[in-house]
Amino acid sequence: MGTATASSMALPARKELAGHAGLALRHGVRPRPEGRLETTFDIAPRRAGEELPARDANRAGAMRRIARAFLSFHSLAHMEFAVSLIVSELITNAVMHSRGTKVGFTLAFQDDRLHIAVRNDRAGIRIPARHGSIDDEHGRGLQLVALIVTEAAGTWGLEGDGMTVSCSLPVTGGPQ
Repeated sequence: MGTATASSMALPARKELAGHAGLALRHGVRPRPEGRLETTFDIAPRRAGEELPARDANRAGAMRRIARAFLSFHSLAHMEFAVSLIVSELITNAVMHSRGTKVGFTLAFQDDRLHIAVRNDRAGIRIPARHGSIDDEHGRGLQLVALIVTEAAGTWGLEGDGMTVSCSLPVTGGPQ
């Protein structure tokens, strides 16, 4: 006996399953996004100048995939590019510069906004704000985050002791 996947199910079967879950799947209507996704992962302690272990170097990619799946589940695929870039930059900064051993990542919907937070367990290296040139390979991450968030009419910044960076984006557009 085979296993049915969402893409292989006939539309009536998907509607029936959605009905059991309390979701409306009428044309032009999507459930209001809600929910919260939180995860914490360990990173290897490193000394200044020490190379990043492969497991830690792959964390940004893993968190991007999680963010895309979360958005896709909520029918917000139109936000995937911007959110993936934000998540990638914030996770990379936490892994590279925190000097901690744990990184936390949260995606949450509240009041028609998507909240993204990345936190670490130890204050990191204070890196002066940089304005990377076109030839630089590093140093433009937070500039990109600021640009994307500003263009989306969102907000971002450091919280409290500087160990958490968060941003908030309005949930608009896309399929309704």
